[in-house]
Amino acid sequence: MRKIILLLTVLLLSPLYAQTLNIGILPYNPPFEMEADQKNHFFGFEIDIMMELCKRMQTDCHYIPLTFAEIFTKLLANEIDLGLGTISITEQRRINYLFSLPYMKSTGQFITKIDSQIHGIDDIRNKRVGSVEGSLFKAIVLEKFNHEVVIIEYPTLAEVFQALADDKIDIVIADGGVAKYWVVSNSHLFKLVGNEIPIGIGYGIMANKKHKELIETINKLLLDIEADGSYLKIYKRYFG
Repeated sequence: MRKIILLLTVLLLSPLYAQTLNIGILPYNPPFEMEADQKNHFFGFEIDIMMELCKRMQTDCHYIPLTFAEIFTKLLANEIDLGLGTISITEQRRINYLFSLPYMKSTGQFITKIDSQIHGIDDIRNKRVGSVEGSLFKAIVLEKFNHEVVIIEYPTLAEVFQALADDKIDIVIADGGVAKYWVVSNSHLFKLVGNEIPIGIGYGIMANKKHKELIETINKLLLDIEADGSYLKIYKRYFG
């Protein structure tokens, strides 16, 4: 009897996932992911959400900085366990990946330099539009403007905005929350153009299809942190 009680105690104290979870993230995607230092320490809205989930799973979560496109390829190859980085949930992506419940609406937003002659959506036609490689933005913009734009993709968000600074592109399309962050932080340098464009059904944590049980656990915990106010506390930390 004592052995049974001891075994139950060990099970109750054991982490839900004993192994370390390797999570592919974007190293620079403010305010969702940002690098705190050169030692793979990160912070941001999605990082803080994931840290809360990891704490409740009693699991060590290791963040691996990747490009947006690499998150998809490494998940498919089962080289990482989860992917995080303002990843919109769509039916097309669900063919190859599992997603958590959405934790925030997913949108796209045009942003350009404050002195740009692009003032409205119609001004974007025949212009050079920069976006992150592997995102949904290329297809969305080409369809919206009937292919009367030039799409130039870059591996990282930092490279997209550097291209805008260097006049290699005329305007950027980025995630809505990202674009607003850039304008709020640098209102003397950037401006938004047009309204947000709805994409998919929201941002979600992405996993290889082998991790159904893990995603089910994450979904339960997402509901828990919404119910107990932890989600709102994290949200206000980054979005006011």
